[in-house]
Amino acid sequence: MSRTYPSYAIASVGCVIIKDESLLLVRRGYAPGEGMWSIPGGVIEAGETIREAAKRELFEETGLVAEPIGIIDVVEVITRSNNLVKFHYVILDVLFDTNSVRGELRAGGDALDVAWFDLAEVISRDDVTRSTKKLAEKILRGEISLIRIT
Repeated sequence: MSRTYPSYAIASVGCVIIKDESLLLVRRGYAPGEGMWSIPGGVIEAGETIREAAKRELFEETGLVAEPIGIIDVVEVITRSNNLVKFHYVILDVLFDTNSVRGELRAGGDALDVAWFDLAEVISRDDVTRSTKKLAEKILRGEISLIRIT
């Protein structure tokens, strides 16, 4: 199935690591959101669990390995072009255990760059995706709840 002009929504994961009031972000290399900062993540491959996809995407885009705890948000990204759906992703944002993080931070996969950003800064920047800003706002307000994954 093509990722552009898909027949169905595409299941994806976002990888959320919060450390000392900072959020780990990557600069997207491809559409949607090309050039923008967002949480790392990508498509769930056929036969892959949410946990497996989140761990794989985290490593591919950041060089880090960590243990997922659970899902803290579900986001839809729908982009239209000429009244047609160009992109439609259903993204399960997976929170990782900060104490389990290991590896050397480096951009990889389709990420152009990777860095830690203060949560308040995430909200104020013009080069951060809307969904990432909304997530940062929820985190700062303490409005996230956890659905454990096994």
